[in-house]
Amino acid sequence: MANVRRRVERLERFLAPQPGPNPYDAIQRLALQSLATEDLTVLADVIEQNRQECEWTAHESAAVKTLTCAFEQEVQRAGYRSMAEFQRSCASGR
Repeated sequence: MANVRRRVERLERFLAPQPGPNPYDAIQRLALQSLATEDLTVLADVIEQNRQECEWTAHESAAVKTLTCAFEQEVQRAGYRSMAEFQRSCASGR
């Protein structure tokens, strides 16, 4: 009987629903793929140095704006009418 129980438990684990991909991560990945290498390098430096927005240079601000625009464009390509709609969707787990 224990053997059957273990098999059932294994089967239940195998058939358990897996969490779906995070839509935010997918959109972010697409947005980052559309950026130029120079912008990616600047963004990586900002993150690595843990710089706050008030400390950004004009070049760094431009790279962040480019990322923001790319992210918004990918959100719209995914069929959302706005960032607010996308954020509500992510918050509700859809």
